[in-house]
Amino acid sequence: MASLEISALSPTERPTGAWAATLLHALARDEAAGRRPPRLTEPRLATWSRFRGRLTATDLVALLFEDAAVLHQVPFDPAALGGPLRLDNLPDEVAERWLHAIAALDLKAPGSEYIPEQARLLGLPTKLARSELHMVKPHQRVLELPGTGGQLAHHILSTQSGLTLQDNFVIACGSWEEQTLAGIVALDRGAPHTQFVEKVDVAELRDPAHKLRQRSFDFVVGLHPDKGGLFRVEDQLAIWFSGTRIVLV
Repeated sequence: MASLEISALSPTERPTGAWAATLLHALARDEAAGRRPPRLTEPRLATWSRFRGRLTATDLVALLFEDAAVLHQVPFDPAALGGPLRLDNLPDEVAERWLHAIAALDLKAPGSEYIPEQARLLGLPTKLARSELHMVKPHQRVLELPGTGGQLAHHILSTQSGLTLQDNFVIACGSWEEQTLAGIVALDRGAPHTQFVEKVDVAELRDPAHKLRQRSFDFVVGLHPDKGGLFRVEDQLAIWFSGTRIVLV
């Protein structure tokens, strides 16, 4: 599946490039789904070409992200994510090339293909045994542990009915990459906000008073330690979330 190319970026430019490329793809997909007016997907970028004046392609990216951050602070506001994310690190010629490359993206690809591709671009694991996840009832709550950035929530929502991100899930994220993907998942599922995305210091989860350990969940899902997951059921999770069904995939 095609994505916006970041291989030509320098090591200092690469984090901002991965963040911006994945979000431009997400916005274009949102436009194609009819959830926002066509800007990136408007033929020949007609409106932008008419009014840009001295503004650069990077300026357009900044304007689009600022507008999207009103409802989805995560993932569009870099201040909410932390990390080395600065749009002034994005070369204008790269942004210009991306604007024209969007037309070649498959904006109608199934979410089961699109979300893993975005995860790969952000450097997150994608080989998850999704079929091992349990059925979730509409009244139940699910915590997705740091490590997967909302991929498990996306799969559950895509294969089960009567659930929403904002009502049934908390997606805990330990990095800006995970927060970015969780925000992309929110856009793909048409969520009205991203308040269910929780930025978490993984080390602080060891504290019994941590806010996530004080909340009640029916399921805790996450990445299996054999695939790089940070937690084990028997050593930690069974104690931290006593009585909760825990599934690591």
